[in-house]
Amino acid sequence: MNKNRTLAVASMLFAVISAMLALTDAPYGAAGFAIAAGLAGLFAGWRRSDDD
Repeated sequence: MNKNRTLAVASMLFAVISAMLALTDAPYGAAGFAIAAGLAGLFAGWRRSDDD
């Protein structure tokens, strides 16, 4: 797997963990994993302009 795909999978995993923590009434853990999912998704979508 390339780096972007690995980060995308990590983003999905963090989002699922965040949802599970939100369902168990753990707001701080859910917020932390939601932020991690957002950052992983951001870096997964980040592309250099010279890679084209």
